[in-house]
Amino acid sequence: MSIFSRFRRLIEGVIRKMIPYKNIEQVEHVETPLSTEMENALDTWYQLYLNKADWLKQDTVKSMNLPAFISSEVARQVTLEMKWNITGKGKDGENQTEDGEDIMNPRAEYLKAEFEKLMDVLRLKLEQGCAAGGMVIKPYPNTTDGHIYFDWAMDWALYPMAFDDDGNLSDVIIPDSFTEGKTIYTRLERHTVEGNNVRITQRAFKSNNKNTLGTEISLTEVERWKSVEPEALVNNTDGPLFGWFKAATANNVDVDSPLGASVYAKAVDVIREADMQYSRLLWEFEGSELAIDVDPTVLRPKTTTVNGKTVQEMPKLNERLFRGVDLGEDDTYNVFAPSIRDTSLLNGLNQLLIRVEDLCGLSRGTLSDANVDARTATELKIVKQRSYATIADNQKALESCLKNVIRAMDKYATMYHLAPEGEYDVSFEWDDSIITDTEQQMNERLMLLNAGIIGKAEFREWYFGETSAQAQAAIEALTQEQLAGMEQMMPALDSGEPAP
Repeated sequence: MSIFSRFRRLIEGVIRKMIPYKNIEQVEHVETPLSTEMENALDTWYQLYLNKADWLKQDTVKSMNLPAFISSEVARQVTLEMKWNITGKGKDGENQTEDGEDIMNPRAEYLKAEFEKLMDVLRLKLEQGCAAGGMVIKPYPNTTDGHIYFDWAMDWALYPMAFDDDGNLSDVIIPDSFTEGKTIYTRLERHTVEGNNVRITQRAFKSNNKNTLGTEISLTEVERWKSVEPEALVNNTDGPLFGWFKAATANNVDVDSPLGASVYAKAVDVIREADMQYSRLLWEFEGSELAIDVDPTVLRPKTTTVNGKTVQEMPKLNERLFRGVDLGEDDTYNVFAPSIRDTSLLNGLNQLLIRVEDLCGLSRGTLSDANVDARTATELKIVKQRSYATIADNQKALESCLKNVIRAMDKYATMYHLAPEGEYDVSFEWDDSIITDTEQQMNERLMLLNAGIIGKAEFREWYFGETSAQAQAAIEALTQEQLAGMEQMMPALDSGEPAP
């Protein structure tokens, strides 16, 4: 059972104990818009990611752990060589000086330093978010040390209650739990968007049973929550005080659900077949191990006593090399060494992996054997388009999420006076090497440069990721350096002496 399914029942149980559920439903509108099918899907994706699929059996069906690998690979490619920056803004809205230097102010410097902590763990958390179909990144300030920290909640751990017209979370409960001794403390943090404001309510519970929320307690009873206000209205937030990443995968479980779908949602059935085929392959290797069937009369058993009875135990010799069998004939042994049918099994497995790649929007060779399906350079580029589209869409979704996180950080910095007021600007740059051959592109641009079709500044902007001002400043510095070198050489040339 997923955290989401448990959490929903826990919340409903507490509500029904305290106040009639229908009254709460009418006043607070707490009934989740998610269908039973969607809840079951979240539970399935959760179990698959934990490598606990219901079709796995210890002795017969083994796992290739494909869901976790697929999630990891998507997260890796999304964040590959990802570049970001937070700068200040000048009077004209520019974020750089004429010399190409970043404009910084205390607010921009503060946000950049705090956001760096998020980026250090982003790829690992994004892997889980891809598996869950989405995740919430919620910044929260610590007024004691003046820093901002981050909570991460995957979609299978959320309790969504409402979405806006654009499909964004507008009312959601985000859980926070920890264990102290045998007592489990849980805090339910609810964010409700009210126009341009956000209302945040907090409730705390303690229990000795991990399967129940237990009884409601005051926030002040818990040391880490004693400074948390039970209710607060934050004005002029321009949206929720968190960022929500929704995996860029069409939801085919519940087409009306605003939630995203796991990156491996469409491939669940094929993943099951791949595990089955993988298990057949393992059994083929195990079943075809060399064994020698030997008449018991030629083996020398060792005598042991078990439960007071004397029994004869044959030497195992690597568990199965010699097997005592009454052959019923004059021969004393037969060699059991069948041929391995690995080629056909591997081909079948490879075809299943190719199908998983197609369903997950990954290029051929991500899971399958790339050498089996050799293609021309043009064909490979076309195949890579699939991965490029998948990764680019998820990068766009992640960028929107991170910008909302920074917006919330900026709001908290103002509310709690964590940094002086100041304008800031955010920029992201995503790597496209998944489809672009950088060496080939370099040669093409050098040809254009030599032909005078593009300029040096444009070339530097592409290669170094510089702005126009930075590229121009670098070219001017290089030109001055070259002129200075030529001036030093001129006296030596005039005198006929060797140049230094």
